[in-house]
Amino acid sequence: MLVPTIVAGIAWDPQIRGILAVLTGVVVLGGGVYLLLATNLAQRLGFLVILTALFGWMTIHGLVWWLYPPGQGPIGRIPAWEVEEINHGDLSQALLGDAHDLDPSGLPSPEEINDATDADIVQINEEFADQLNEWKLLAASDASRAEAQSTADATLVEGVIPGLEETSSFVHLYTFETGGKPERKSDGVWDRVTNRITNTLRITSPPHYAIVQIQPAIPQEAVVGQAPPPPEADPNAQVISIVMVRDLGQRRLVPALIALGSGLMFGLLCAMLHARDRVVAEHRSAPLPAPTGGG
Repeated sequence: MLVPTIVAGIAWDPQIRGILAVLTGVVVLGGGVYLLLATNLAQRLGFLVILTALFGWMTIHGLVWWLYPPGQGPIGRIPAWEVEEINHGDLSQALLGDAHDLDPSGLPSPEEINDATDADIVQINEEFADQLNEWKLLAASDASRAEAQSTADATLVEGVIPGLEETSSFVHLYTFETGGKPERKSDGVWDRVTNRITNTLRITSPPHYAIVQIQPAIPQEAVVGQAPPPPEADPNAQVISIVMVRDLGQRRLVPALIALGSGLMFGLLCAMLHARDRVVAEHRSAPLPAPTGGG
């Protein structure tokens, strides 16, 4: 009964089945090529040739993964927001010095911000530039805002602030960001090219910060048979600011190490094959020994 159980487990578990499929492919394809080389070049030379070809193939794939990391192969740590501090009330008490100059008072209500278009947000940022002080208000359609709010929600769910473990227990107000690599000033071709070149050649990236402001919601009782009421911010509660910094990650590190390591091994194996060819050539070009007279 043990063998049918193992076979049934392999047929059911896709991970085991995938591992066995890969191993079978490696043994059949790699073993078949090695068998062909071993019968023509001898065992040691055939193994050296197939090993060189393998690392050459890995070098090419490593370069492709290095240039196009998303979805093409193994990648390192992807960029993400990391929570630096949680500030209650006045931002002048925040540990981040750049946050002291941010004054969100006087801005349109969060409901108006959520309904505003991208052009409206640009106009609001220009109108309240003196209050924002290098900070930029993000629109509801901005991907950075959605990612920052998701990070804030995940942090609050962990229970760092008692009573705000549920997403319905607080309301998102505003989301701001500042820093990072400079953005292009227009959609012109020249600005696109120069911005891309300068950002690519930039050795270090300026710190990129984001602030997500929330406010505890007023407790509401759900009516039986009706949808839960939308959370409403408590005007008497303190505004909570979640300060984050952008972690650029190491997305290209793993494929870079694979490409460089495979390239070094490929070069070393090629040098070994070249050294062997030189020895063989010297032996073949050596003069034959003079024949000795027979008795």
